[in-house]
Amino acid sequence: MVGAYIYMKNRLLLVVVLFFVLGSAAVSSMDSIGYTSKSIFYGVAMTVLIVIGLVSLYHYFIKSRH
Repeated sequence: MVGAYIYMKNRLLLVVVLFFVLGSAAVSSMDSIGYTSKSIFYGVAMTVLIVIGLVSLYHYFIKSRH
């Protein structure tokens, strides 16, 4: 049961990362979206990706310590 939970958690994480990475590429190519909207999307995407990276590093170092 725990394995299925971890699998779904990793899958959700992958979906979020792909959304922001591919979304950034899509947003940058759209001329109809204003600069402010693009900046807000990039800021949110960068913040979310940095938080995901920091949490992943934290879990990696905690596991390697034990």
